Amino acid sequence: MRKSIAIFAIAGTLLTSGCATVSTMSPTTTTSSVDTTKNSYALMTVTLKNAYHTSYQPSPIVVNMERGAADSREDRLNFRFDDQATTTGDSGNHYFIRLPLAPGKYVMRGITGQSGIFPFHGMFFTPLHEVVEIKPNSIMYLGHIDATVVERKDGEFRAGPLIPLIDQAATGFSGGTWDITVSDQFDDDVSAFRKDFPALSSASIERDVLPAWDKQKATEWWANH
Repeated sequence: MRKSIAIFAIAGTLLTSGCATVSTMSPTTTTSSVDTTKNSYALMTVTLKNAYHTSYQPSPIVVNMERGAADSREDRLNFRFDDQATTTGDSGNHYFIRLPLAPGKYVMRGITGQSGIFPFHGMFFTPLHEVVEIKPNSIMYLGHIDATVVERKDGEFRAGPLIPLIDQAATGFSGGTWDITVSDQFDDDVSAFRKDFPALSSASIERDVLPAWDKQKATEWWANH
């Protein structure tokens, strides 16, 4: 119960500007160009699905990024999801992530979000814990993430906190866990980015795909929080 309360607190506070810097994704579909002299850009796609309680499909709110020891508000970065080029379907909800970041090393801690159909409303946290090295003056493709909520077995981390008990159970986040894969879909994804985001149409985009997702790391982080 202690870790469930802690994770619920983390999920809640990660959404507030009091403990993190809340930023918008960029470029947008109306941006005409990108300038990498100040910030570089990390691009990736993510598909989220709830295969456990299918009436409650995940709706992401922010990507949680941490810089260095993440001991200050400025080093905890929450990038809000938007509806730019988003698609939904039976295979999951598909999102284009665009992160303007100063060069340096980061941890992509995860994705915080929610799902709700009256009268139930649940929160989730998709644990990634991926180290990202952002190069100066660059636009980097980090890969594609498939994250699906499936029924949890004993000992597996939960897709969301236990409390509030009824809401989290109804949405499947407390009784479910995440099945996550990282893949290289450079050709298809970059083509889609170039098509939907004019600022990227002729930009040089490097391939720097994240390593395979580490379930053990996610489990240990969950156990310690």
